[in-house]
Amino acid sequence: MRTVIGKYVLALAVGIMLLPALAAAQVTDRITVTTKFPFTVGETKLPAGSYVIQPLDDESEVFELSSTDGKMSVLFETMGAELANIALKSEVVFKKYGDNYVLSQINQAGSKESVVSVASRSERRHAKSSGKPSKEAVATAKAP
Repeated sequence: MRTVIGKYVLALAVGIMLLPALAAAQVTDRITVTTKFPFTVGETKLPAGSYVIQPLDDESEVFELSSTDGKMSVLFETMGAELANIALKSEVVFKKYGDNYVLSQINQAGSKESVVSVASRSERRHAKSSGKPSKEAVATAKAP
């Protein structure tokens, strides 16, 4: 009896550990996003412009954001999240602290799974000085 219970507990623990990776795997498309404002990803400040966002691989929680001209690139860590409803459109959500925008979330149309960027020191400083942020969503397109 103990052995059977132990196997179920082990299976449950493994399943729980895999959930974030499975959620992150839901946003697998290469997408493009164009912003009209500069923004921060992790500790990196980027100018307004067009960018491609993609996971490093199908099961990665690390994403790459690179400018479409190939001059800039940054890696950032994410974690899986579940939306309350299925996303109707693909979009990147930015948190706005005063005049500072921070990449916050990536939603893929037709999915309840989302990825959220892990809060950086830079974002925590903005939050401390500006309080609760507003949010701004920018539509994305599938990248070639």
